[in-house]
Amino acid sequence: MPQPVVVVTVILAALVMTGVLTLSARRVLGARTSLPRTVVASVVAVGSLWPLGLLFADRFGILDDDGSLVSAPGPLFVTALLMVLWLHVAAVLMLVVMEALAPTASVPSLTQLVRGSYHRARRARRLAQLTRIMSSSGLSHVLRTGPRHQEFSESLVTAINRAGVTYVKLGQMLSTRHDLLPENLTTALSRLQTHAAPLSDEVVTEVVRSELGAEPESLFRSFSHTPLAAASVAQVHEAVTQEGQHVVVKVQRPEARRQVRDDIEVLHQAALIAEDRFDWARNMSVTSIIDELMESVRQELDYRQELSNTRAVEAALSGVRNIVTPTPVPELSTSRVLVVTKLDGVPLTSARERVEALSAEHRARLAENLVDVLIEGIFIKGVFHSDLHPGNIMLLEDGRLGLLDFGSIGVLDSEARQVLATLIYAIVHDDAVTATNAFILAFDVPDEVDQAQLQRAIGREIALVQGTAELDAGLFARLFELARDFGVGIPLGVTAAFRSLGAVESSLQLLNPDMSLLEAARSRMHSMMRRLNSPGRLAAQALGSSAVATAVARRLPMRVEEVSSALAQGRLTIDARPFGHDSDRHWLRSLVDDAISTAVAVASLITAAILLTAGQGEPVVGALSLYDVTGAVFAFSGVVLALRPILRVYQRTIRP
Repeated sequence: MPQPVVVVTVILAALVMTGVLTLSARRVLGARTSLPRTVVASVVAVGSLWPLGLLFADRFGILDDDGSLVSAPGPLFVTALLMVLWLHVAAVLMLVVMEALAPTASVPSLTQLVRGSYHRARRARRLAQLTRIMSSSGLSHVLRTGPRHQEFSESLVTAINRAGVTYVKLGQMLSTRHDLLPENLTTALSRLQTHAAPLSDEVVTEVVRSELGAEPESLFRSFSHTPLAAASVAQVHEAVTQEGQHVVVKVQRPEARRQVRDDIEVLHQAALIAEDRFDWARNMSVTSIIDELMESVRQELDYRQELSNTRAVEAALSGVRNIVTPTPVPELSTSRVLVVTKLDGVPLTSARERVEALSAEHRARLAENLVDVLIEGIFIKGVFHSDLHPGNIMLLEDGRLGLLDFGSIGVLDSEARQVLATLIYAIVHDDAVTATNAFILAFDVPDEVDQAQLQRAIGREIALVQGTAELDAGLFARLFELARDFGVGIPLGVTAAFRSLGAVESSLQLLNPDMSLLEAARSRMHSMMRRLNSPGRLAAQALGSSAVATAVARRLPMRVEEVSSALAQGRLTIDARPFGHDSDRHWLRSLVDDAISTAVAVASLITAAILLTAGQGEPVVGALSLYDVTGAVFAFSGVVLALRPILRVYQRTIRP
């Protein structure tokens, strides 16, 4: 046979053996390994046949004295059998070694490696940039002391203003979280810059085109490229739809999502480091705060959520006079572009002269309507604007009020509304006992909290309210501080309700300085409690509960009869089913499988040792006796069975 033909034949045979071994090695192992490393193990195993063949050819009797291949069926069959066994042993052994050095789940693919390296490099650059910002703003010098340091708040605000979109948005959200941060810090964060450099016309056009599939000039009858406002995350443009409706178009900055995505991991890691190094960060649970707020930031970057929120608040305000919200235009809105009807007016923050020009009666009516919106939304509808500060309220040209910014709203279920209403009712009526009971029901109060001490603390806060005749942000800030002191967790919906009740005070003062939120709440809470506890409402709730109880009760006699009959006949048994879950049964099966494999492996290896050391029997193939061949088969089988459980030890997960 010509030499090239021999080479090609050998290569093809090696490839076929490698492919077959790759497929069979996983079944022999009884565990899944990655395809690339299985192929590598198979190639190494097949490659080892050549030197081993030269080493043991004489002993196997497949070469004669002249070095020619013997074609006798006996030696060739035994050689093929031992070769197959060795291939599997070598492949399995190689896989175990690779799993021990680097488990499958820990070794990324080439694509993952390149992408991960890029992300790590980008994250490292961002960390270096943030480190420089912290140093130049003076924040790094006061981190150890934390919020107690007199320069901490100003340094933090300076650093956030320089850090970019994510941090400005995060700071703006934190400025309203009196339940999480002390008052001096929230006050400082409220001064964060809300404006940013406007986007170019080309960028705005590209964002609209990519989201809506056409140029702004094609989608709208007119589109003003001069923004009404430019903030850190988005900017707003005025436009007129093809139907002649005046709208505003909120366009998200192209880099906003990428920056948020990049900064989330950096912030989480920084929070972990801060908790590890500083007591104040550990006490405040900075990591959980950051994770919670960053999830809110992610949601606010999807304008479809804001569209849904706007509709929900619009429905909740359907019965309130003089308060309106923008109407979304769904067909022109996407996750990065939001179109709503334009409200003609100015924010209350810059409308003092216009407010003063209104009659006292009209101003008082607007203030009353604003309180109605809040009370109705929180306690009756369960959907409300969570941040009614003056910047989010407009005085419209027709004398009504318009609400803005629905990126985040408050939502309360019926039980939370009932308990929160009871808490506010007790506060305005100086009832510390009822307030404490409602506080415990509304909040996540640990079992170890001294309820008598908690009641005294709440009673002091209620007494302060009665003395000042004010129900303002100061009260809710003190309640938040009280909750932190007692280790009490406050649900997000309740936090939003308190935040909105506290924020509305400044808006009410602009509209009607003579109005007291405490008195307004006191005058409304009687009717509110009657509505929440009306006979019709309670009857409807009782009807639902009784329907569930009835369904359970109807099954009870049958169940009692089954149990009593089984007990009387001596057939009553209790089936605990300790392995009822699929994962438990899978774990038990794998444990039994490994135990059986180990036992059989030990028996095979002992048998192989006895046969190979017997030193008896006539040679049947070359210099090998039947004892040697049989012992080799048992040895190879035992080694493979022993390696199966060892491989599972190194794998991070065991897949069937």
